[in-house]
Amino acid sequence: MSMDNPLPGQAVYRLMEHIQVDLPSLIEQEHAQLALMGGPFPEKKNEFCSFTRVLDVACGTGSWAMEVARTNPHLEVIGISALPALIAHAGERASAAGLKNVSFLLVVGDEKPHLPFADAEFDLVNTQYLHSCLRTGEWQDFMRDCWRITRPGGYLRMTEPERGPSTSLAFERLIDLYLQAHHKAGQRFSPDDRHIGAANQLIYLCQEAGWTEIARRAYLMEYSSQKVAQETLPLYLPYYQQTFRPLIMKEGLASEEELTTLLQQIDEEIKREEFTMHRFLITVSGHKPPESEATPESQTIE
Repeated sequence: MSMDNPLPGQAVYRLMEHIQVDLPSLIEQEHAQLALMGGPFPEKKNEFCSFTRVLDVACGTGSWAMEVARTNPHLEVIGISALPALIAHAGERASAAGLKNVSFLLVVGDEKPHLPFADAEFDLVNTQYLHSCLRTGEWQDFMRDCWRITRPGGYLRMTEPERGPSTSLAFERLIDLYLQAHHKAGQRFSPDDRHIGAANQLIYLCQEAGWTEIARRAYLMEYSSQKVAQETLPLYLPYYQQTFRPLIMKEGLASEEELTTLLQQIDEEIKREEFTMHRFLITVSGHKPPESEATPESQTIE
């Protein structure tokens, strides 16, 4: 049964709480993303000197938070995630790197996502890949929560992916199934089943919540069968298999046998010399005005 409208008291299914991430490939993708974007906060020239506390929401294996902590020892950096394995691994990485100004917290167990922090605690709230955590009707409240915990004069930075093309017909089919299941589970922003859609809504959501000086940047990540150039990444099939299989199976869109056959086809196609896949990343950043200038209630969308 789809969880679009869960019964009272029934647990809400969230994709990110049920997958097992392929850690090596995720770490490599996080590093590649930081390099592609030009650092953790390129919108402000990676300038953190006036900040004291920074939050990373859906922190993955901790690469973004660790980079901020490493280059800004005066900061306190906190990363949060709903996946125990990611929090444990991020903590281990930070400890091995000798970073004492970064910590990672597990945030789970709530029917409605919220940020368990006091008002005006952070100078910057960074988020990434929230489409896997938030249901469609939860984004606006989450944006208000980001506003609440950000200090006047602080910033919000959000990054969401969007589907790009590939040369593998079988991989395209896997993406189709994943997005159909993703949308059936209530995590829909696109008007069709071909796209994620969250990235297209970020500017509107930021405006509605009261953020100003809103800026948007787009990036292109390229994957190939091999690293044919410094800018390309290898495609790790286990990462997509572990991410997509649980939701596709739960929503009944393919049998175990059908998925196994599809993954075998993908494994053959992505080994071809001509294989490439692209994925878009959209980052939107906003500024919270000083208290004397604006509040969320005073903002209007043109």
